[in-house]
Amino acid sequence: MIDKLGELYGVSQTTLKKWTTGGPIQAPLDALENLQKKHPLQADQVKQVVVRVATSAGYTVNNRDMPDICLQHLVAVMLLDKTVSFRAAHDKPRMQDPAVLRERAKVQLAPDAELEKLIPNRVAVVEVTLTDGTQLSERVEHVRGTPDNPMTRDDVVAKARELMTPVLGSAKTSKLIDRVLGLDSVKDIRELRPLLQASGRADSKKK
Repeated sequence: MIDKLGELYGVSQTTLKKWTTGGPIQAPLDALENLQKKHPLQADQVKQVVVRVATSAGYTVNNRDMPDICLQHLVAVMLLDKTVSFRAAHDKPRMQDPAVLRERAKVQLAPDAELEKLIPNRVAVVEVTLTDGTQLSERVEHVRGTPDNPMTRDDVVAKARELMTPVLGSAKTSKLIDRVLGLDSVKDIRELRPLLQASGRADSKKK
């Protein structure tokens, strides 16, 4: 327990998920987001999306009936929304939305034995073919939020705000984030307690 105490800080090796989805879907969403930043495109411009992941990962997320672990569904959501929010990742009725189903039909999952050899690194390759014949490809070696590709402070704050605001309200969420980021100046940790109480839900409804 004391090996390298004061030298090796385990918290710096913590993984923070950028996407609130099953682990094997993280890299494909990263890849698709990267592609969209490089080549802004609309869903109706996409003819086909091929997602290559490790064989074991493919088995876990292939056409599942829960939205947050269904790769095809969440790729379709990403094409439409340009992101995948917590709400979207857990919106099961949306799995029957005709617009989503139309995009989902374009998504092909391709388990890849070569990528399986790289586990535990969850490497993914996303190949997009546009209706005009253009082919785009993006490979993600390190999932966003892992120690090799960490989220920025702004990324972490944005995710925390998205998750907490519906429960605490926007004002209390902002105060809590500010306090946590300035934790070294908090004289009494009990100051955080009122900010962690869900009474802010009423504030959220008023706004």
